[in-house]
Amino acid sequence: MPHKRRWLLRVLLNPLVVIAVVVVMITTAWMLYVGGTSSIARARPGANLLPALDRTAAGVPAASGPSAPAGLLGGWNVSHSGDAQTSLTLVDGQMNDQALKLDITRYASGDVTLTSPRVDVEPGKTYLFKAFTTSDADFTMLARHHHADGSTTLEQLRNPLQKPGSSPFTVSDVFASGDTTTAVEYVFRLASTGTIRVEGAYLEAADDVRVPPAAKAAANLVPNPGLAGPRPDAPDSWSPYASGASTMESGRGVDKDGSFLWTRVANYQNGEAKWQYQPVPVTTDQYFVFGATYRSEGQVDVVAEFELADGGRAFHNLATLPPAGEWTTLSESFQAPPGAKTAMVTVVSHGDGTTGVRGYSLSDITKPGPLRWSQPMVSITFDDGWQSVYDRALPLLNKYNFKSTQYVNASSIETPNFITGAEVQQMHQAGHEIAAHSYEHVDLTSIGTDRLDEELRKSEEVLAAAGLGTDDLAPPYGRVDPQVDWYASKYFNVVRGTDDGINTRQNLEQHDLKVLYVTDETTPATLAEALAETSRLNGWLVLVYHQIAAPDSSGTQEHTIATDRSTITSDVLAAQLQLVADSGIEVQPVAQAFKQLQGP
Repeated sequence: MPHKRRWLLRVLLNPLVVIAVVVVMITTAWMLYVGGTSSIARARPGANLLPALDRTAAGVPAASGPSAPAGLLGGWNVSHSGDAQTSLTLVDGQMNDQALKLDITRYASGDVTLTSPRVDVEPGKTYLFKAFTTSDADFTMLARHHHADGSTTLEQLRNPLQKPGSSPFTVSDVFASGDTTTAVEYVFRLASTGTIRVEGAYLEAADDVRVPPAAKAAANLVPNPGLAGPRPDAPDSWSPYASGASTMESGRGVDKDGSFLWTRVANYQNGEAKWQYQPVPVTTDQYFVFGATYRSEGQVDVVAEFELADGGRAFHNLATLPPAGEWTTLSESFQAPPGAKTAMVTVVSHGDGTTGVRGYSLSDITKPGPLRWSQPMVSITFDDGWQSVYDRALPLLNKYNFKSTQYVNASSIETPNFITGAEVQQMHQAGHEIAAHSYEHVDLTSIGTDRLDEELRKSEEVLAAAGLGTDDLAPPYGRVDPQVDWYASKYFNVVRGTDDGINTRQNLEQHDLKVLYVTDETTPATLAEALAETSRLNGWLVLVYHQIAAPDSSGTQEHTIATDRSTITSDVLAAQLQLVADSGIEVQPVAQAFKQLQGP
């Protein structure tokens, strides 16, 4: 039998490959990234509530002042709060016929915003927004909700900061209109020179989305959050704080929405400026959510400051926020560190400009029951099913008797550079978890719902048919949104994310596990500190690996899916596994760790 025919027969007979689909996954070309334009995410016919772009305006710059003329470019407009020069045009799109292109050709201060048309929504419905974007600059996503009482709120979306990329990727949001939201707009906020393209944007009523649970009502622990008091310069229980070599002023202002606190910094050299209140008593592992609304001419930091039992202090930077020309609402969660006695969260300026803050809130959202798990845990995971993992990582794992989780794409089994069906079965029998990475390696957020459901269903069915049933999914590229989450929940119980961090009993989100994404830039000190923090918190550290190269290859990515420096060499992996072993923390595959940590 000719070699090619023998190979094809082996693929067809492999229980891990129900349909022989050879997927070439060694390119970053966008058509392969989403699986072709015929399957891209788009609104159902007639369901898109956003108006179509004005084709007659193609190539015609929009106004770069406060807003574009009404109706131009489908109602999208650009504005800026400081010193910047911009243009907004229609250009040819990569995914659709037309794309909006915002160019920021000069930037000195403030923010630049690209805003969608205002769309009225009906009460009691759930809505999904999605758009394809390409940007060579960081940007922040926000949603402006118009309410029945005539007020508006501009809220940062979860994971708001989007990093530059050369290929289109999706941004999305989901919300339930309830009885109060009457209309919505979406805002792309930038604070630098650069270009962003937006295409294929849609907003539709949708039931096949997972809406985050509403926050439980909890008392606001911030003293005098309404900023009341007889003194014109400062409210009761509040005081300004400034340090460093700069000119700093502060005060209390009032507008139509009530009181707010402001700081003004000039001639900045070093130090900080902020308003602070009497610290709130806390205990180790309590979990809190902080909220505030800010407006700023410069970048600001959201910082949690803790007084410790030993007399020391700890500072956690919860977020770094860009300049904001409009009042913008933020929300950040955090866990009190070991030894914490008090906590205070402030919005801190570290540069020239004026910052205003109002609506401070700090609420205890600690889960009932034990504050922490009874032990720390580590899970070692590998994505894509690379042959190099079987050849080079498996012997190292066996040395320490570490059992890993292998996230595989069923369609790649028996294809060049990827593991065989026999090797998958061998790893399973040796105690390694075989989990789902979807059927083909496509960005699940970028494909239509029929294809999305098929990718997840086939991934689960093929593994189950091979005796490898799993409740565990890692979406390719770490890309997930409320619609992917809804379809994933039909087939899987645990979803691994890509947000950096350590999972604890308080912050655990089983549909978005936090990870440490290992690249060739991950130092021994970084991993050692992550392991130490995992031990201190009795947390769960999930390590994410990809290809494992030979020691003399210097981490080259000859056949990689991504271009994120995710390949490391086997000697580096050996050193990292030694650090894990030295930590004394138990190592378990993801599904086993999740079950064990949750308890009986």
